[in-house]
Amino acid sequence: MKKPDVSIWCFGALSFFFTILSCQVEDIPSEKKDVFTTNPQSKVFKNPQYNFVKPKTEIYSLNQLYFDDGIINSPCPVTKFGEIISNQFDKLIEDPYFDFRLINYLSDLNRRYVTYYEGENYYGINGEYNQLANKRIRELEKFWKLNRDIRLNGQHTSTLTDREILTDMIESFDRTVRNRDQAYEKADGILKTTSKSANIPENPLFAMDAFTRSNGLLVIGDGLLESLEALGIDGKIAFTAIISHEWWHQAQFENSDHWGFIDQLETNSERSRFAELEADFAAAYFMTHKRGATYNWWRIKDYFTLSFNVGDCLIDSEQHHGTPTQRLAAAEFGYQLASEAQKKGFILEPDEVHEEFVKWYVSIIQ
Repeated sequence: MKKPDVSIWCFGALSFFFTILSCQVEDIPSEKKDVFTTNPQSKVFKNPQYNFVKPKTEIYSLNQLYFDDGIINSPCPVTKFGEIISNQFDKLIEDPYFDFRLINYLSDLNRRYVTYYEGENYYGINGEYNQLANKRIRELEKFWKLNRDIRLNGQHTSTLTDREILTDMIESFDRTVRNRDQAYEKADGILKTTSKSANIPENPLFAMDAFTRSNGLLVIGDGLLESLEALGIDGKIAFTAIISHEWWHQAQFENSDHWGFIDQLETNSERSRFAELEADFAAAYFMTHKRGATYNWWRIKDYFTLSFNVGDCLIDSEQHHGTPTQRLAAAEFGYQLASEAQKKGFILEPDEVHEEFVKWYVSIIQ
């Protein structure tokens, strides 16, 4: 299985702006020298308080009930999640200090920072998910037994209001800045502007990322959790669902040499859909297994509905995650498989889970 050079669990298909924030890796084009441009090839900057470590590898995203053409051909209406993102976007563009280049610049800095950072972490705006994160990491390590080091970084809007961190970001990733004094000057100018705004960078869109890299990095943004909670989803279930989804992508990376089915798919959009639906499936399997997160069906039913809400309809996009109906069906099949497996008192190996998903995918999606 080839490793895709894309963000995982990127919700960009829900809106153009969100595509810009969470999927774009290119610099903003400009006819003149752009003061809001970051350099993806810049050297890593380190100081005793904040360390940036450049990743060594690239990014990566049976029941008769499911034998239904509706899973493949169902319509794709605007979802509740899409409405929440749209409302957040409306607040941003209605802000009197809205500046597209500045917004893209800050979101890009925040994404690079959380990608390259190694150090102490916290999860949630006020660290409210710290204990849960440590618990789930221990459980996932024991459950899947992957042969790799996996670490989780939290993404926060508050990093963009901290003068020292913002200066570190600018010095590390802004190709127009030559030294720390220039970085301070630029950071101070930005903070002077953003201090007058109620949305920049406090808007959840500035910390909406959730992705994984083949070097073992997982990222979960506060803004994403906040948006899911706005749907009425229990925050602990949302956090568990995201980390479980991303963890399975690490299993895909680890087994890419012999999980060859994905290479038979003709287009990048098909390969992305397969990888994402399998991660939904495996996340639900872990979440409902009695030796996993131990949630019962009724506790996570709302999240399975959420899986319907976060699908996308851009079936030709290279970052297609599956339609809402397909994501819901994959998650429900994961629950069904966990129910059958736990009756026998065992956990399926990653290879076995993968084989079960391929059977389902061939029967239902293809």
